[in-house]
Amino acid sequence: MRSWIDPFDEMRRIRREIDRMFNEFFSAPRLPEIPEGWREPICDFRDTEDALILTLEMPGVKKDEIEIKATKDTIEIKSETKKLVHEEKEGFYRRERSYRGFYRKLTLPCEIIPEKIEATYEDGILEIKMPKKEKKKKEEEIRVEVK
Repeated sequence: MRSWIDPFDEMRRIRREIDRMFNEFFSAPRLPEIPEGWREPICDFRDTEDALILTLEMPGVKKDEIEIKATKDTIEIKSETKKLVHEEKEGFYRRERSYRGFYRKLTLPCEIIPEKIEATYEDGILEIKMPKKEKKKKEEEIRVEVK
């Protein structure tokens, strides 16, 4: 004797599976959003014993156009360049505007001391030295005798 099978059971199972896939997709960590028209500078990252060193290629940028923000575990580098060309000659008029920028935000592999960050910029290369926060030493374990 055959028992009756609900044809909607399979549809409900498929619906649960699709819901699960969408939930996993939208809860996954996302890539940092870069403002439109901006570029991510090429960067090298070094981890030394006492500091993290970040080197970024940012050609055509002036020192005063660079903005760096840091927390104990993230660093954000931003630079915006605005250019206006205005040219007038007899029978000719030209006005052009251009905006470009670099943007990069990184999550760091360890905690740093934001107040002690040092940055230098020379020939289109930005170097940021971020001192690491000292790791807490393991506390010595003491055995207590029970009387």
